[in-house]
Amino acid sequence: MLTPMDIHNKEFKRGFRGYSEEDVDSFMDELASDYENVYREYCELKEKAEKMQDKLAQYEKMESTMNSTLMLAQQTAENVKVAARKEADLILQEAEAKKRQMLDSTTMNMQTTQQNMDKMKTQINSFKAKVRLILEGQLRLLDDMQLDGEAEVSTPAQEPVAVKEPVKESVQEPVQDADQSLAEEK
Repeated sequence: MLTPMDIHNKEFKRGFRGYSEEDVDSFMDELASDYENVYREYCELKEKAEKMQDKLAQYEKMESTMNSTLMLAQQTAENVKVAARKEADLILQEAEAKKRQMLDSTTMNMQTTQQNMDKMKTQINSFKAKVRLILEGQLRLLDDMQLDGEAEVSTPAQEPVAVKEPVKESVQEPVQDADQSLAEEK
């Protein structure tokens, strides 16, 4: 392939009427052939360069799209994180409020239950004391009946009905007193 220097330095033999036509024609044919090859290569390279430019523009556009997508994804991820933190804080606050409410309710229930237990203990102790009084009264009555029974054995003229009558009255009075005091406590 001829170089530009070859073309520049080419000297033709001089003939009778100037340059030799055969040398010039041969050189021009060679030059035309090489120039045609160069021109074809140039066109192919130019076409390749245009394709490369198109691809480069396409890749630059893709890069731009990817960058904007990446930025959007980062912003979205940050927004999601912030929203999740806010939601978690809200859930924690609600849970804390519910815990306090449940604790207050439980404390009130415990206090009410304790008061009810104290009342019941008082009522039970009062009932025990009244039952004890009734039972002691009944025991005294039995003791009195036993003494009266011994006295009757010695004096057969007394009727057993007279002994039974005071027993009924004395038994009913403490029971009625206990019922009244229980009703008052309620």
